[in-house]
Amino acid sequence: MSDGHDPLNDSQFLPMAQVEPDKHSTVMGFLRSRFITGALVAFPLAVSVFFGRFIFGLLDSWSYPISKELFGQPIPGAGAALALIIIFMLGVLGHNVIGRRFLKLGERILARVPVLRPIYVGAREVTRAFSHDRTKGFRRVVLVPFPIEDVWVVGFLTGEFETITDEGPRRMASVFMPTTPNPTTGFYMLYPIEKVRSTAISVEEAVRMVISGGLVSPDPRRIMTPAPGSPELRP
Repeated sequence: MSDGHDPLNDSQFLPMAQVEPDKHSTVMGFLRSRFITGALVAFPLAVSVFFGRFIFGLLDSWSYPISKELFGQPIPGAGAALALIIIFMLGVLGHNVIGRRFLKLGERILARVPVLRPIYVGAREVTRAFSHDRTKGFRRVVLVPFPIEDVWVVGFLTGEFETITDEGPRRMASVFMPTTPNPTTGFYMLYPIEKVRSTAISVEEAVRMVISGGLVSPDPRRIMTPAPGSPELRP
């Protein structure tokens, strides 16, 4: 005999609104993920456009008096075109024997100007160090502990030497540690040779990794593994 009690009313089934996915949260998650992706794509583009417009405007402002004198009115884009021509001509002079003499003469003149000398000499040495034919100045990529032990940073080995300590002769390594995202600035440090670890990555790979903040990075196993056949930095 039925007592009028419906057993279906005691079921543990959840209401349909709770079983189905929350459409509102799904839509919000979709919009949020796309917005974040769009922001990551737009940021480098916006920075590039900003600096591009700044440099373009700066070059044009310098060329406006020249174009106004020659053509009677400022010509947009004349500064950028003039800069490209000057860069190309400097490249032609740099590949010519007579041109190199003129460039060296200009370097000597700039090196004697009190205010410009430290700026020009420093910038020249940095560009030479990172130019393709001067990468041998960085012998190879190494890992050094910084700022504490067991924390490793990427550096460039620039030399090895021996010094005299109270305990006797000790081998040392000179290392340039670049900073992100500008690898032309950093720290020059001296390390005991036993604290320096070699790595399998090349100088070009390390520069790209530093500029990108690690986003463009080789296999981490190669970073922590010495190059096959490379001399170990050990006393």
